[in-house]
Amino acid sequence: MKIEKLLANILKRKKLEHSYEINDENRTITVVVVGELHANDFAKLDVKVCLLALKLDYKLIFDFTNAIVRIGLGEAYFWFSDHLDKINTSFRRIPTAHIVNDLNEPFFKFVELAWTNRGIRTKKFKDVKSALEWLDQFDKSETLS
Repeated sequence: MKIEKLLANILKRKKLEHSYEINDENRTITVVVVGELHANDFAKLDVKVCLLALKLDYKLIFDFTNAIVRIGLGEAYFWFSDHLDKINTSFRRIPTAHIVNDLNEPFFKFVELAWTNRGIRTKKFKDVKSALEWLDQFDKSETLS
């Protein structure tokens, strides 16, 4: 899909929308995010999903293919210390895959580099299949170790 068409489709939905699916077979929670992604709205969702993943000992997939990221790089760099660590520092150990589009790929490339350098298990992908293959390396005993 061309970037202009993708942008036009996403901008039709100003408000952040999401849905999620729990897959017991591969022990993942997939969150599909649609619309404009602002820090305050996404932080609330992120905490809820991380709490669920921690409780179930599941891995996370965030699908941002229909989202526009409106979060700055500084905010992204300090995401865990500003939003998640205050709730539970174990969120850092939840393996997390980000499915990206062409518009938000540079943002998630930065996120992957910055967070991985700080010990956070995260990686960006263009499709769910590749994300699941990467997440498979984290078996049950290793997810929160």
